[in-house]
Amino acid sequence: MPYRIFCLAFICCLLFNEKSKATDFDFTPNLQKAYAEVFKLRVQSGRELLSKESIKNPFRVYVEDYADMVELINSENEAIYNKWSSREDERLELIEGLDEKSPYNRFLRAEIKLHWALIKIRFGHEVKAGYNVIQAYKLLEENQKLFPNFLPSLKSLGCLHVLIGSVPDKQRWIPKLLGLRGNIQLGMNELRLVAKDKVWGTEAKFCTTFIQAYVLKFDAKQNAEMLQFADSQSDNLNINMVATAISLKDNRTEQAVELLKKTPKDAAYLNFPIFELYKAETQLFKGNYPQAVTSYQNYLRIFKGQTFLKDTYYKLFVCNWLMGDDKKAKLYLSKINEGGSTVAESDKAAQKFYENFQKSKTLPNKTLMKLRLLFDGGYFEEAQQELITLTEKNFSTPKDQAEFNYRAGRIYQKLNQFDKAANYFERSVALTGTQDWSFAPNSALQLGYLQQQKGQKNKAKAYFEQAIAYKNHEYKTSVDNKARAALTEMGY
Repeated sequence: MPYRIFCLAFICCLLFNEKSKATDFDFTPNLQKAYAEVFKLRVQSGRELLSKESIKNPFRVYVEDYADMVELINSENEAIYNKWSSREDERLELIEGLDEKSPYNRFLRAEIKLHWALIKIRFGHEVKAGYNVIQAYKLLEENQKLFPNFLPSLKSLGCLHVLIGSVPDKQRWIPKLLGLRGNIQLGMNELRLVAKDKVWGTEAKFCTTFIQAYVLKFDAKQNAEMLQFADSQSDNLNINMVATAISLKDNRTEQAVELLKKTPKDAAYLNFPIFELYKAETQLFKGNYPQAVTSYQNYLRIFKGQTFLKDTYYKLFVCNWLMGDDKKAKLYLSKINEGGSTVAESDKAAQKFYENFQKSKTLPNKTLMKLRLLFDGGYFEEAQQELITLTEKNFSTPKDQAEFNYRAGRIYQKLNQFDKAANYFERSVALTGTQDWSFAPNSALQLGYLQQQKGQKNKAKAYFEQAIAYKNHEYKTSVDNKARAALTEMGY
């Protein structure tokens, strides 16, 4: 769930923990504690601590803004958004009028602009959000030039450098025109530098973990580091939430189950409905469809926003369809088109699934769906047992054949049978041709990784560029980001 996690990831990288020598800026121990509470998603206790501080203290202003962002992104409450939207300019004006010689002046203003960029994206104001990001970037860049040893700027610039650096080649003229400089390696180096610092290390490491999982490659070593990080912060709901999401994304269902058992659950924490989706995913991958349905329905009951609604209806369709209840399955299928946003890639994919069904009136192949769920859950040996009885000839349409080859390739790749995996990926690419199915770009991406692993840089480069060249598939953003990151890593 890349979009939700992207929003939550920024929460980690937006504060610091040292007093300025300037008299206007006083980050008191009480404010530091308030920040820590909000970072852990204990928002109400954080707000109670803030109430003890002067309303003109810029750090109180900042942490209040941070808390607002967490609540708005989590709730997607339109009425509260409209009520609070004036706070952005009020807070920026207050901080701008303080000591301009302090590096905290520009830094805090940039962070507030980033807060509201994320909020505006959540509420569908992408253009306004873009202006916020540009303004924040320029404030941070100016701050870095004026105060080159000021680590908080590096922390936030690192995130932006990675995000801007992952823009596909054909769109890179846009940030250049706007004066935005992106470089994935530079951004990661900046974040790693700050991660070593005892003051800002936790936030920077959080960001690094997220970027590694969602933009770069995430391997067993990084997974072990993530688990160690989560264990060291056992009372931090924020870190637990992201670790659970990454585990599900990285085909580690049993690991996600264990993390969910460790999730801090007392009333001090803000309630995050997304945990119902995490629970549902673990049950879906295990084949426990009735339990998955219960958690998906809980999400619909609890959450009043628009994100992941389409994906949830799609998953409810899948569960009922695999249980043999076609009538209920098609009811949920129809609901995909009735509401929800398409900001998240999973919601885009659900909407595209609905539209394709409306055109073809054909449901997917159940065997392929079960293969996909076994793979997504990390049950690779079980998936291989299913594969043993199948060949491309078991599927009647080119699309199903292309999907079968992609699924088989991914399963054998996870089982370290790389040559076999490559053959399946190549076949999937050939069967896809010029169709806008996602199997070819994803296969090309994996072929690039396989060649990169062998040290065949030129072949890897060709596959990554091929992956980027595909258009109009629902996973274009993530495929392009990963291919671009791999090319950068190899020096292209």
